[in-house]
Amino acid sequence: MKKQRLNLLFNPFARIAGYSALGWGFLGIVLATLLSYSTGLHYHGLLHFGWAPNPAWWCFAVEHLVIWLIPAILFYLGGLLLSRSRIRIVDVLGTVAFAQLPFIIMNLFYFIPSLRFMTQLNPNALSIQELLAQPEFIKGVWFSLFSLIFFVWVLIWMFHALRVSCNLKGYRLGILYAIAIIGGDLICRVLINLCYNS
Repeated sequence: MKKQRLNLLFNPFARIAGYSALGWGFLGIVLATLLSYSTGLHYHGLLHFGWAPNPAWWCFAVEHLVIWLIPAILFYLGGLLLSRSRIRIVDVLGTVAFAQLPFIIMNLFYFIPSLRFMTQLNPNALSIQELLAQPEFIKGVWFSLFSLIFFVWVLIWMFHALRVSCNLKGYRLGILYAIAIIGGDLICRVLINLCYNS
């Protein structure tokens, strides 16, 4: 029983997929967006987050939609090329959205004053010495390292989302995952950066 729960903790897609994953995942995206807006935590890309110059609510919404849709589209297109199975777009969209649920917990960390202080800092406006002289900044660094556990959790779930929704394994799974995550992050950063220049 404990082993089954542990397996579900690392791979929930043995139990959930399709429309139910999409429903829970989309609800999670809405909640994560609201929390990001409340704390000022911007997602610059799939692998990057922190301060950004646009505090508008729609900017946070666009960020979360982009970091969901871009990797999902890359997973889907790659799955069509590399998998021999029939792939449903709803399964890919649903599992990728559900995989990002741990972002909710990560966002909750940014209600901690020292982490909130960090998100409101413009790193370009201060030197490294000035940053290190801020006690709240040092505390924030430690809390942010702990919050990264949930970021890693998202990446693990996204790996399983790709594996299950596209029925891939071996080197094809590894190659597509690496391309979609790294390439997806670059695409997300380019698209999201447009929000900061508007």
